[in-house]
Amino acid sequence: MTGTLLKKIDCVMYCVKDLEKAIQFYTEVFGLKIGWKDKEEEIVGLILPETDAEIVLHKDTTLPTPAISFHVENVEKFCRYYQKAGYNILLEPIEVRCGKYAELQDPEGNTIPIIDLTKFGGKPQSD
Repeated sequence: MTGTLLKKIDCVMYCVKDLEKAIQFYTEVFGLKIGWKDKEEEIVGLILPETDAEIVLHKDTTLPTPAISFHVENVEKFCRYYQKAGYNILLEPIEVRCGKYAELQDPEGNTIPIIDLTKFGGKPQSD
């Protein structure tokens, strides 16, 4: 793999107790628009107007908050490359709404969350 592999910040995620109240806050106070909603998973993506990065609100208390994910072209390929280079994968690729997600570890022990948009043809998608 060559070139820049971390493409951009994909999203900043916040765990919230009251999803509707949080949506109201981010839409009314900051003027953000809802890009997509997953009612079953209780998760919503709010669009930042000058980028395709999002603020994602969710109710999954097992995820850190805030959490930032870096967009890569293909999580599974990136993880194979990363392991071959001698680095640790903290969380092997898992299925998420838009594709795959994994967590890498840098040499200092920091977590690097990565995500791809393979289910969306590589491009952000709103409802």
